[in-house]
Parts: sequence; C-alpha cells; structure tokens
Amino acid sequence: MGSVISFIIELVVVVLLGFTVAYCIILDRKLQRLRADEKSMRQIVVDLGLATERAERAIEGLRGALKACDKTLGEQLRAAESASAGLSECIRSGDDVLERIGRIVSTAKKAVTDAETRFVKEPEPVAAARAQEPVPVPASAPATMAETLAAAEAFALRARRRLTKAA
Repeated sequence: MGSVISFIIELVVVVLLGFTVAYCIILDRKLQRLRADEKSMRQIVVDLGLATERAERAIEGLRGALKACDKTLGEQLRAAESASAGLSECIRSGDDVLERIGRIVSTAKKAVTDAETRFVKEPEPVAAARAQEPVPVPASAPATMAETLAAAEAFALRARRRLTKAA
C-alpha cells in the first residue's frame, strides 16, 4: 500500500511537471511576441519623435511666413491708402477744372448771344487790319463762335461722364 500511494504521488508530480513545462512553453512564446512588439513600439516612438520635430520646424516656418505676409500686406495697404488719397485729390482738382470750364462756357455763351444780338460795327482801323492780314484758320477749326462753344460744352459733358463712371 505504501508503494501505491508513493506511485500515485509521483504520478501526480509528473502530471503537474508536464503542465508546468507546457505552461512555460506557452509563456515563452508570449514573451517572445512581447519582445518583438517592444521593438516595434520603440521604432514607433522614435518615428513619432521625428515627426513631432518636423512638425515643430514646419510650424516655425509657417510663423515666419505669416509675419512676412503680414508685413507685406501692411505695406501694400498703406500704399493703397496713399494712392486712394491721391486719386481723391485728383478728382477734386478735376471737379474744380470742370467747374471753371463750365463758368467759361456760360460766360462765352452769354458773350456770343450778346454779340449776336448787337450788331456793332467795328471801328475803321480794326476792319482795315483784318482786311490786310487774314488769320489762317485750320480746315478742322469751327467756323463760328457758336460751334466753338458747342465743342467746349461737349468736351465738358464727356469729362463729367468720365468722372461719374470712375467714381
């Protein structure tokens, strides 16, 4: 009986040792996979660090480009404001010129109407001077004072239209 019990105990120890060996083999495989995963994880961490450094350098580059763009845009905005002020001054000057031309035209109109209504005879010396020295008149020149006045009015009207379109 003592030998049967000792045989059973030894058999139980052999079975337990077999389970232990099998469990050690399974554990060894898991540890090998974990070591392989550790190597890949280290590589992932290194790659992530490099990518972070590149991203930081790119952000610094973008900040520099943004500062340069801001400076250039500010300069262009100041130049545009200056040009706008200059154009406004030119428009005011043009308006003043048009106003003066309008006054000249209205004065000339009045003078033409006054001259046409009065038929004043020229003094004798003026008439003689005109008869001796004719003034050369280009073929394209208006024949009468009224035509000259009409041309000046048309010019003033075109200039006003141009200014209103530009504004």
